[in-house]
This record gives sequence, C-alpha cells and structure tokens, in this order.
Amino acid sequence: MRSLMSAALAALLLIVPASAQAHPHIWIQEVVRVVSKDGKYTHVEVEWRFDPFSSEIEIPLIDENKDGKFSARETKLLADEMLPELQKYGYLSWLNTGGEDFRPPKRPVFSARIDDPASFVPPEWDRSAGDNAGMAMPPNKRASTPDAARKKGPRNLVYVMRFELPTPAKVVSIVSYDAEDFMRLEVDKASLPAGCTLAKHPTHKAEFVRGYPVFADVVTCRQP
Repeated sequence: MRSLMSAALAALLLIVPASAQAHPHIWIQEVVRVVSKDGKYTHVEVEWRFDPFSSEIEIPLIDENKDGKFSARETKLLADEMLPELQKYGYLSWLNTGGEDFRPPKRPVFSARIDDPASFVPPEWDRSAGDNAGMAMPPNKRASTPDAARKKGPRNLVYVMRFELPTPAKVVSIVSYDAEDFMRLEVDKASLPAGCTLAKHPTHKAEFVRGYPVFADVVTCRQP
C-alpha cells in the first residue's frame, strides 16, 4: 500500500521551481486535545482531517474491503506504513513544555477513521497552480486526481496521534506544519480545549516557494 501521504512526505526535500505559485496541494484541519493528570499535562493529541479531494485519493488505498470504514487490520497496515515515514520528519510537529521546542520523543498511539459525511470542507483553492509554471514539477509535487468522483458527498480521511510528554508539565504547546507547504495544516479554533490559546508561531513557517511564508499555528495550554 503506497499512499499519497507517503509520496507527499517523500517530496518534502525536493526543490520546487521558483516560478511556482505558493499554495498547498493537501489541506488538513487539525484538532488539538490535551490529557492531564494531577494538575499536569501528560499527553497531547492531534487529529488531522484531510480535505475531501485528498481523502478520496487516499481512502480507497486503505479501505481494502470497500466497506466505508477502517478495520483494525487496515488501521495497523496504515500505521506500519505511515508512522515510520512521519517519524523521519518528526511527525511534522514540535512540542514545548517551557524550554526549547522538541520533536515528539516517542511513537504516538495512532488511530484512523473516515468521517462520512465530511467534518471538514476547506474553501476552494487551485491545488494544481504552479505545477506547469516555468519548468515541470517533480512527480510527487503534482496534484493527483481521484479514480472516480464520489456520488454520496464529501468525506474525510482522519488520522489521530496521541503523543506522550517526556515528563508531566503545567504548560505545553504544539505546532504542526509542513515546511514545504505541500500540506497546509491549520488548527480548528472552534475546538480549542479549555485553558488553551491559538496564535501564530514567530519562527516556524511553511514555504512552498521561498519568500511566501505561512507562519504555523501554535496551540499553547496552561494549567491554573
């Protein structure tokens, strides 16, 4: 099972032609949750809801029996393929418990599902803009097309990853982003947990083309 997400991750280090227009090919809505015990945070959980277009490319590769949901076996196969790839890029995430930012130190607890109907539908955008600008785009940077149009309305592929903190902390922040902006990750502000705030990170940024930065969302949570 070779997924679009795997191909996207493999493309992060490719050089993008300078004439291409800054844009994402995949849009992800991120929901952040925190887990606490005895007045300190112990885990941070992120939920990634892939845009319906990208989901329709990916879901048929995962849902092998075509029943519209992921079995335990299908989820395990996905995790075994995707988590090693994501680990190479620090799960596209940075954590902070009051000092310097650090990558999640352990493999997260992973689950996946299909939201049908879709829980996230982004605004329309030209995902293929720049693919033929100036010079040919590398194959993994080109927007793909689902095998067939879905007749029942949009749905989302959803990843859920729960990261354990090295030590419990009163303050924790997380920022998730793809530095190449192939995948645009934006936090759902309506779902912020109590005690958490959303801002733009001052330095972490995505740039599909150098000079067109999109500063990453950072969620910071504080215990009273």
